[in-house]
Order: sequence, then structure tokens, then C-alpha cells
Amino acid sequence: MPARLLIKEETTTVEKPPEEMSEHRDRPCWLDIADPKSADLELAAKELGLHPLAVEDAQQRHERPKIDSYDDHYFLVFYAIDEPSPGVVREHEVSIFMKQNAIVTVHEGEFRARQAVEKRFREGKLQTTGLLLHALLDTMVDQYFEVIDALGDRVELLEQMVVGGEARDYDTSIKELFELKRDLLRIRHLIAPEREVLAVLVRGDIRELREAGRRAYFQDVYDHITRVTDEIDSFRELTSNVIDAHLASVSNRLNDVMKVLTSIATVLLILTLVTGFFGQNWTFIPYDNVDFFLLSMIVMIGAAAGAAYYFRRKGWL
Repeated sequence: MPARLLIKEETTTVEKPPEEMSEHRDRPCWLDIADPKSADLELAAKELGLHPLAVEDAQQRHERPKIDSYDDHYFLVFYAIDEPSPGVVREHEVSIFMKQNAIVTVHEGEFRARQAVEKRFREGKLQTTGLLLHALLDTMVDQYFEVIDALGDRVELLEQMVVGGEARDYDTSIKELFELKRDLLRIRHLIAPEREVLAVLVRGDIRELREAGRRAYFQDVYDHITRVTDEIDSFRELTSNVIDAHLASVSNRLNDVMKVLTSIATVLLILTLVTGFFGQNWTFIPYDNVDFFLLSMIVMIGAAAGAAYYFRRKGWL
């Protein structure tokens, strides 16, 4: 997808070639670059005088969420998260350059939050770059709730499988539980540092955002981030509890199996104890006596049946 430059006019929003960005700096403009390796980022850096270190971070990717201040512009790293299919969580790193009347977003591919914000920008609902920045961050954070709620549903489903599931559920639930816990931990590592970014915006450290009432917008986003982080921590704790319950259930099932096997082995031990005498070369035992053989068979069967009945009454068989 090529880079696109959107210019805010008085009554509408128009799209211009990216190389004309410097000619429209008197109005709010948004340059969106969907390929960090493209020449469009180099062109934007040259036109706007972006710092080389920030440009390098935008190209290299996999940066920690942060906000850096330079002489006449700011550089933000934020993450958009969505769930394209059940059980699959995908993150999109978004690098944002902010300068007077200009915002440059750099990312790989497409994501839903950007599409929603572009629609609002084209409809004239975002009049300034400050509102545009807030809309980008707020939309990305709001979509966190959808992903976290879906993960919460997975936790509840796996909890039901562990508590009352069939035997086949035990073979797959533990793997899914650990995968879910890994997803929660990965998302938390992405989201938690974003509170520091929003704290800077709430304090009003960015000169371009020091308009009256502007910090309240970012305070709302900060509160949402805090809520998401708390929910993730709650789900991680619940997942750990479910894993412990799962392991306890498996241990109980193993104990039941061991009781059955031990009971069977004890019954067989009684039979072995009686028949073992016939394998010894003792002359006082009449091995060819039919009555003694029948008596020993009765003793064996009676002792084995008695032991089996006792174990059955105990619930071990």
C-alpha cells in the first residue's frame, strides 16, 4: 500500500501526493506510511527534518512503547492489537512523528484502528493534529478491550473444561492454558509501558497539545490503559489458578488409578502367596492329594473374593 497524505481543508479533506507535504504545512495534515522500508519515510524525514535516530527506530521496528522529544518534533511508539481469528492475537507497531500541523504514522500492513480514524478525519470530526493523535491512541486502546474480553472468554471456557470436562479435555486444556497465559504476558509487556507515554501527554509536556481541556482527552486514554492492565493481571491470576486446579485434578485422577492398581495387585498377591507353597520341595505337603488341592483352591478363591469385596466397599475398585 503506497503512502497517503491527507490534508485538512476548511470544509473537506483532500488527498495529495506525499512529496507535497511541505507545501501544505499551514493546515493539519496526516501522512500515513504502510511500509517502513519505503522511500516515502526518507522523503518525509527530509521534508520535515525528522531526527535520524527516530527514523531508524521507525524502520527497525520491535521498539518498546515510548515517547522521545527532539528539537521541533516528537516521536511516539504505540501498539495496536487485534484478534483476526479466535485464539490468534496480532500486534501492530505504530510509530508516530508529531510536528506542528503534521503527523506521520509508520506501520506495516493495515489495522482496523487506522481505518476507523481515517474515516473520522475525512468526515471532518478531527480538526487539529492533537485531536488526530488522541483519536489514534484512543481507538487503539479501545480495541484492547475487545481482545482482552475474548481472552477472558477463553479463560472461562478452559475453566469449565477443567472443572467438569470429559477425559479427552484434559489432554488439550493444559496446552491451551499455557498458550493463553503466554498471550496475556506478551500483551501486558506491550501495553504496560504505554502508560508512561500517556503520562507524558497528560502532563502536557508536548507544546502542541497545551490547549485548554486537551489533557482531559489523554487522561481518559490513560484510565483505559490502566483498566486494561488490571484486567490482564486478573486474567493471568485466574489462568494460574485454573492451571493449579487442572494439575490437582490430574493428580487426583492418578491417585484413583493407583488405588485401583494397588487393589488388583493386592488380590493377586494373595493368590501368589497360596500357590507359592506348591513351588517348594517340601515333603510334608502332599502335592498329589486331591482333597488338599481343592481345599487350597477354596482358600485362594475365598481370600481373593474377600479382599476384592473389602476394596469394593472402600471404593478402591
